Amino acid sequence: MKFLINPFERIAGWQALSIGIAAMALTAVVGKINNVAFDGVLDVHTGASFSFSASFAMQAVNIISLFLTMWLVGVCFSKTKPRIIDIAGTMSLARAPMLLLAIVCFLPITPHSIFDIPRLAIFIFVCMPFLAWMIALMYNAYTVSCHLKGVRAVVSFICALLVAEIVSKVIIFLLSGSLFANEPINKMCEFETKESVVAIDSLTILQKTENVVKAFERSDFKAITVYFDANMKKALPPVGLRMAWIQTSITCGKFEKADIYNIKETRIDKYNVIEVPFLFAKDTRNLRLAFNEDGEISGLFFLPVN
Repeated sequence: MKFLINPFERIAGWQALSIGIAAMALTAVVGKINNVAFDGVLDVHTGASFSFSASFAMQAVNIISLFLTMWLVGVCFSKTKPRIIDIAGTMSLARAPMLLLAIVCFLPITPHSIFDIPRLAIFIFVCMPFLAWMIALMYNAYTVSCHLKGVRAVVSFICALLVAEIVSKVIIFLLSGSLFANEPINKMCEFETKESVVAIDSLTILQKTENVVKAFERSDFKAITVYFDANMKKALPPVGLRMAWIQTSITCGKFEKADIYNIKETRIDKYNVIEVPFLFAKDTRNLRLAFNEDGEISGLFFLPVN
């Protein structure tokens, strides 16, 4: 039992690094196969849609963020000089429980969506022991490699772990356009000239809806925000819209197509509301667009079909 919690008194350095890298590589492969994304040092999401390269990239971001943070904090708090290879090796090995968690996810325990409450509760219950085991391994790896004990070790480790989590999430988010999106995000919007603005104003709301759907299909989020009103442009800029799209893809699986032949148009108060079914690998969502009296989008939502 002690070896399972603290193997680092026997295994460290290059040996630990080799085992840890092998475990992370297998985790990336298994995670891709059963659509489990480790999109953060402490994060696990199911039903994700990503490539093998994205799966390996997430593993690389997680371990580099964890290693650098633990090493820098260890240098600041330790009275000795921690060896880089010891911290890199032990932290890599400490993430080995994620391989077991990825394998366990082959069982029918992963939720189909965030509204699949029974399976979501089971999945969280199953994940907690593996996450607790990984954190315990990380703590022991940190204390052994940096020669720290007591309150100094606990406080510095908690701070380092939180920073590593934030750093990994930020990096993965910045890379998310290439990791999760169907195609690379266009750097330039096709609607930037004054003449184009005039053309946009002449479109009907159905034509604008069709353009929005096409922009989602090619992951051109800047083109979508062109149709927003002033409040929406402030509340949901392209980067925020991209994050919402990625979260929907993680929850519902890979985007397949939009059913533009089943568009529904209704009137709610002073808004013209249009809904378009978006078909994902594991679920279907309705894209709801609320157009104001000026023909601008004042609301954009992805809602369950029911």
